[in-house]
Amino acid sequence: MASGVRVDDSVIQLFQEMKLMRSGKKAVFFGFSKDEKFIVVEKGKEILSRDCNGDFFSRLKSMFPETKCSYALLDIDYITGESKKQDLIFVLWAPEDAPIKEKMLFASSKPYMKQVLSGVNKQWEIHSQDDLTIDQLAQKLCTGKIKSLEGHLI
Repeated sequence: MASGVRVDDSVIQLFQEMKLMRSGKKAVFFGFSKDEKFIVVEKGKEILSRDCNGDFFSRLKSMFPETKCSYALLDIDYITGESKKQDLIFVLWAPEDAPIKEKMLFASSKPYMKQVLSGVNKQWEIHSQDDLTIDQLAQKLCTGKIKSLEGHLI
């Protein structure tokens, strides 16, 4: 691996659980271990399905750190004109104020995360809180018209 960073087995296991809809998680965050040798599940940085009482997006927005890069995996429910859908979306958070070294490590590790998250076809790159809107998320999920996303009418 060019970046020298490996994806921890806990990330792989959690992804498999989310893919099979057995985790009960709507959002999970991943970051670098303290020694920057692994991408790990960030403890306490998750949103559970049972805790989403109409405030999913505001809770999600508050979990992105201002000056630290992180990856996230979201399990999103939405309604289009045709049907109700559920998709996993891979989020890359690289704020403009993050240290250059961290941004470089983050960018060079992205291919390994994508490889682990095989089958997740939707990706959302965010660089500022201004980009973190429900409308932007809706555009990443579907090219057509979304009527509702996580209970919010669009």
